[in-house]
Amino acid sequence: MTTRKPVFIEKIMPVKLLNEQVYYEHGGNPFKGLHRWYSRKPLSFSRASVLGSLLPAEVSIEEFEYLLGLEWRRFRSKEIKLYKTPPSPERIARVQELCEQMWGTKTPTVLDAFAGGGSIPFEAARYGLKVLASDLNPVAVVTMKAAIEYPLKFGPDLQQDIDKWVKWVGDEAEKRLAEFFPSLPGEKVQNYLWAHTVVCPNCESTVPLSPNWWLYKRPEKQNLNKWCAVKPIPNLEQKRVDFELVKGKKGKGNTIETLNGEYDPDDFATVGRGVGKCPCCGSVIENDYICSPSKDSKLQHCIYAVVYKKHGNGIEFTTPREVDIQGVKLAEEALATKKDCWEELNLLSHDATPTNAQYSMIRNYGIVEWQQCFNPRQILTLVSYVEILNDVKDKLQIEYELEKVEAIMTYLALVLDRCIDHNSRLSGWHSSRASVDRASKTHALNLAWNYPEVAGTGELWRWCADAFVSEYESLCLLFGTKPGTIGIPGIETFEPKSIQIDSASADSLVHIPDRSINAIVTDPPYYGTIPYADLSDFFYVWQKRTLGDILKWNQETGQVNKL
Repeated sequence: MTTRKPVFIEKIMPVKLLNEQVYYEHGGNPFKGLHRWYSRKPLSFSRASVLGSLLPAEVSIEEFEYLLGLEWRRFRSKEIKLYKTPPSPERIARVQELCEQMWGTKTPTVLDAFAGGGSIPFEAARYGLKVLASDLNPVAVVTMKAAIEYPLKFGPDLQQDIDKWVKWVGDEAEKRLAEFFPSLPGEKVQNYLWAHTVVCPNCESTVPLSPNWWLYKRPEKQNLNKWCAVKPIPNLEQKRVDFELVKGKKGKGNTIETLNGEYDPDDFATVGRGVGKCPCCGSVIENDYICSPSKDSKLQHCIYAVVYKKHGNGIEFTTPREVDIQGVKLAEEALATKKDCWEELNLLSHDATPTNAQYSMIRNYGIVEWQQCFNPRQILTLVSYVEILNDVKDKLQIEYELEKVEAIMTYLALVLDRCIDHNSRLSGWHSSRASVDRASKTHALNLAWNYPEVAGTGELWRWCADAFVSEYESLCLLFGTKPGTIGIPGIETFEPKSIQIDSASADSLVHIPDRSINAIVTDPPYYGTIPYADLSDFFYVWQKRTLGDILKWNQETGQVNKL
């Protein structure tokens, strides 16, 4: 058995310093912005773990901090955020010099077999080290390839190609879906706010379920005269609940001041802790009645508000008009026409949702298949996007080599994932920000009693793309790579093939040659604390319909087969 010299991490780690750096990472981070991943590790701690596992123990704490990216202590005069700071060529050269002394090679191989969101391999790659990263979860593997492999292989110039095809998809979505999202002259509808409904077992009225009826209550001083909500109006004769728009300035406490007094949208809640209340007859609707863990769910939906811009000005709100209802009906008719064909082409998923009740409450309300996470018009929108992306795939193969096709399609698929995350029955509406919240915001899958639908024309696609696509060029800058170049500055011999990202189980790494690894740096999974597989299937059922023929996982070798 060969012995090795002690490494730095066995002696000491600057934990207090790293905790300060972790604080900085809570802001905008293009690495995190690529895709939602649960419990992604801070880049600063990951960088320290990689270097600490490779550098000899005799390195001083001051030099270690310098090699992390900080200035020598006596010269520190400004705040440095490590996650934003690629290591300089001088630092990389010194790290590789020390690695050669320690391991006999300038670029030792680092393995992370539970790589997940990719923080550890990302930091190893920033120093030009050889990286072997793998994960059993295909969503994690796609995310790592987008975060590490493609930026190093193609550099910032790929941004132009991504932008070109993002625009093409948005324009095509506008053509195919415009009739289902109509607007009145001078208006541009942005969002529809829906409530789940249930039929009252006492009076048989259709009851919209919502814990409050707020639309807009931004706390900034200039917005305090624009607060807005809807008020449910019982209509027992028609066995339904109508809605009235309430606008005004902030009143006492958490209310809106109106001509008739104060209105508190929280006081008119129709559901709380899973128990409903009928506004028409006042009856309590027990959770056991609302729940229906089968495909024959009692829950339906209704639009209670519409968010739009008029003549390009700020957002305004209204209760649904006939034109809004008509758009929903057209979409339902179109889905009924297309559904059989889409199922035959396997574009519409019948994959089952997870049965783990601790992390997935959605089955209690009839969401037993992933497609049921979306209302009919949302399904029409998202599957239309899948069709458009598959059309793009054919065009890309004519224009680019296969590796670039793979890269561009991956980023387009990640935009689709963001659309899915913000446009489902699991998404939420933030009245204090007047914005849409993602379905994946917690480590569980939960039904939202009231949820937003973003207009599925170019509005949804472009909004999600604007928040995501520019991250690619910023991501390249995290490697220090500038337009017109590829790889990492200061590493003349950098070879993109030194980054190997595989879909593989950590208990069967047969694709890795014996005695080829210098250090294993990993953050192992948390047993059942975070159910990665169940949660990420929310995205995987869509990814396999856009990337399935681009990235074909070989389960025996863990390698990716090209087209």
